[in-house]
Amino acid sequence: MATLLYDIEYTLVLFPLFAIFLFIYHYKATGKFSFPFFTYLLVAMFYEILFLYDFEKYINVISFLHITSQLFFLWLLKPVIKINIKNFSTHNVTELIIGFLGMSYVIGYVLYLIFPLVPDLTLFIPSVISFLLIIVACIGIPLFNKHPDNIMLWGIGGGLIAEMVCAFTYQYVSDHRAYLVMAHIFGAFLKIIFALYLTRIDAIKDFDVEDEDYL
Repeated sequence: MATLLYDIEYTLVLFPLFAIFLFIYHYKATGKFSFPFFTYLLVAMFYEILFLYDFEKYINVISFLHITSQLFFLWLLKPVIKINIKNFSTHNVTELIIGFLGMSYVIGYVLYLIFPLVPDLTLFIPSVISFLLIIVACIGIPLFNKHPDNIMLWGIGGGLIAEMVCAFTYQYVSDHRAYLVMAHIFGAFLKIIFALYLTRIDAIKDFDVEDEDYL
């Protein structure tokens, strides 16, 4: 709401405060100083601030920082990224296909609209690829690890897509601040869920279901 009511320069202090809060929460919950998580939060904070200032002016810097943050995101998910065919459920394949096609349409349509408007695609395209890899990971991991907490990854993936749609709608379609506020809300939501997920990842990575019902 601060973004909606005040000028941008008055809201920037909220970004480091939010990042510090999430890092302290993770540290208190795990008792570990996670350098990858700290770096992810720090880098994400910087590219979000630069996006607010001037996306087109800093596009290459923003794209580079975004790629870096996504690499640390994948690094943090590394313990649970594995394919175990025995655990793959075929019960909901139809729903998965429909959901995948729906999300692909939304992402593809947004990219189709904004690609001609982006002033420099040099790093923007690799940034988009890293974004898509994260979405695939968030969708795919719960399909091969049936730990109930993996449902949070679908929330994270949905938050990423919603944040992207709202941010670029604000940048290229409508400059109404409501879109920017929604982008911030979804961005904060996915980071909170991600921090919570990481506090449970040790239990999740060892979870393995071999019930024949999932064959």
